[in-house]
Amino acid sequence: MNKINSSISGSDYRNEFENTGSAFVRNFLTPEYADELAKFFSTDMPSDWWSASTYPDKHGNIANVRNFVESAGQIEENRLDANKVFYNQSRGGISGNISYHFYRTLGNHVEGCYCAECKFREWLLSSELLGFLESVSGEKYDRFNTTFASKYSEGCFLSPHTDHANGDIGFVLQLTKNWKPQWGGLLHFMDDYGQIIEKTEVPTFNTLTLFKLHEQNGKWHYVSHVDPGVKADRLAYSGWFQKQ
Repeated sequence: MNKINSSISGSDYRNEFENTGSAFVRNFLTPEYADELAKFFSTDMPSDWWSASTYPDKHGNIANVRNFVESAGQIEENRLDANKVFYNQSRGGISGNISYHFYRTLGNHVEGCYCAECKFREWLLSSELLGFLESVSGEKYDRFNTTFASKYSEGCFLSPHTDHANGDIGFVLQLTKNWKPQWGGLLHFMDDYGQIIEKTEVPTFNTLTLFKLHEQNGKWHYVSHVDPGVKADRLAYSGWFQKQ
């Protein structure tokens, strides 16, 4: 059974993608499948399947800390360390260095796991999905690099970066219902110098964002801080595909 909304045609987004380097595809999945994925990541998936991913920690490393109750102190300490780096970078302008703090899945399920995420990862290499990417971009893709679910809660962020080494096309599937733009967590695309915002994507449920990654310089983008006090979670599924 097809999972892409039958009213969607990738060729309708070809001009937008070619002219701007990105495209926003609304109502991408069938409503039933979009709801199934959102339910899994918001309520069905055990909370300790999330890991708090932070860079840099106080040692300058990537820290992926499982979301256990007893890990809360370490997770908060890592967040504060990454925030210090972020604000120092902000005072100095775009430096090319990245800092972040958000929750993600690591794809380290047991062998034979067939949960909703594992099934979705399998579908990402289906002819249905790869054919859609080709119809939007004009390029053939046959594999992905990394894919993962992300959760941005209060204080989470992803600083400006380019993803230039991660693949040829990036994607973000938004899985959050009723997100408000004043809460932060917005996806911003910037010009080649990382100085001007060209497009902003408010997390809108069941929207697929595709963006071209140029071989040399990628595409500048970032996710703004989720404001303190926001109790909702910004959920998405992201990754990068590579050309044949």
